[in-house]
Amino acid sequence: MDRDAADLPAVDLFVTTADAVLQTPIMMVNTVLSLMAVEYPAHKLACYVSDDGCSPIILYSLVEASKFARLWVPFCKKYDVQVRAPFRYFSGDAAFPPSDDGKKSPEFHLEWKKIKEEYENMRQKIEAAASGTVQIECCGDYAAFANTTKTDHPTIIKV
Repeated sequence: MDRDAADLPAVDLFVTTADAVLQTPIMMVNTVLSLMAVEYPAHKLACYVSDDGCSPIILYSLVEASKFARLWVPFCKKYDVQVRAPFRYFSGDAAFPPSDDGKKSPEFHLEWKKIKEEYENMRQKIEAAASGTVQIECCGDYAAFANTTKTDHPTIIKV
């Protein structure tokens, strides 16, 4: 980053969703992950997700994404990844990223493979929950979602 971080303003990013079927949780997660990995001082960046559809799947997806972000964001910064949306970065059938004329070390390739596997695990968990294969119990962190519907629910705030 060329500019001094002190000169940069704080930025709030908002991601909105209202329908976990039309706006799939994995696409919302990829949006949030790409925003979290932008080249900007982390202490000046905040990301908020508004789910007007009151779906516990969205919260579940964000919890899983936060776990993956602990690996993804440092990886992006360490290797100056330009494509910060994981679904796009890992698209394709290659076992490794496209050839870069040997500019990346063996360490990079090992990390890349690990991060890709973690992304696939996260994606599978989220898609299983979204398809109903895995049930999310409305207790604990999800208790606020019990007895709610898409059109009739109180405000639920999770940090």
